[in-house]
Amino acid sequence: MINNIKSIFKNLSGVIIGAVFLFLTLHEKPLGPVWESLAGADYFFIFLSFLCLFLVFYLRALRWKLLIEEAGETPKSDKVFTSLLLGYFVNSFTPKLGEIIRCTSLQKNSKVPVAVSMGSVMAERAYDLLILGLGILCIFFIELERLQGIIDSTIGGISHIYGYRYIYVLPIFLILFVILFLVSLKRLKKSEKPIIKKVVGFLQSMFESLKQGLLLKKRFKFILLTLLIWMTLVILNYIYLLCLPETSEYSIFFAVVILFIGGLGWALPSPGGIGTTHFFLLQLFLAYQLDANAGISFGILSNGLTFIGTLVLGGYGYFRYWVEMKRA
Repeated sequence: MINNIKSIFKNLSGVIIGAVFLFLTLHEKPLGPVWESLAGADYFFIFLSFLCLFLVFYLRALRWKLLIEEAGETPKSDKVFTSLLLGYFVNSFTPKLGEIIRCTSLQKNSKVPVAVSMGSVMAERAYDLLILGLGILCIFFIELERLQGIIDSTIGGISHIYGYRYIYVLPIFLILFVILFLVSLKRLKKSEKPIIKKVVGFLQSMFESLKQGLLLKKRFKFILLTLLIWMTLVILNYIYLLCLPETSEYSIFFAVVILFIGGLGWALPSPGGIGTTHFFLLQLFLAYQLDANAGISFGILSNGLTFIGTLVLGGYGYFRYWVEMKRA
């Protein structure tokens, strides 16, 4: 019951965050030019973006499989791909619940323990957050004067939801939570209750999988796959730019900036990055003194195509998963 309430609260808070940022993005903006811009989108590049998105998911599946293998499991590539598509499909509607879905579905179709796959997902996220953080730092270092306003706008946007004081309290709260969690886990290890032993065993397996994922043996293959994923994401954002007449002449460097600054929006707990990515992309266009309507159009187009593509591929993943379960 408590877990259900927490899940509902988490999903609801994600929707509220997305709605607030979407309101801040579209408030008092004329939407007529935006719809005209979207109507003139190039269908060839829209189709190309779907192929590119498929490649991103496939590369992510290969990398996830590699991390699972580091923990001693050997699932088939097609089953890992199916579970990953299911996870991203669910993430389109709920903030990060898809990570649980892809791990539980992989347990059903490949007998990979949830604790192991969850640890590998945590390792995957840790590496991606590292690259995202390094990319953001590099871009802000290069373009500090232009992008300083985004920091102020972001803090202002979040303060509409939580208030300024909570922004500064959050890091302290997270540190205290980690300390209390580690102390509690140490005490729980001494318990003789069966249910406590199960929980502790699950957590130990998960953290062992996380450790194996962070202490990579196949480093070269993992680094290669990671570089390919992020390069493909740059190309995907460049294709999105090519879709619209107003943004088709922007450089591929701007696509790199979009990837990392827009990534801030995807990192926030909003379903499918709706609202948060639109907000960051608009601030980015304004920082570069580009047309605000073009920024809104690009945000709607890029987020919309990613959302639709994820739904289509997720539906395909669900069909494959259903067929696999029928055959089992």
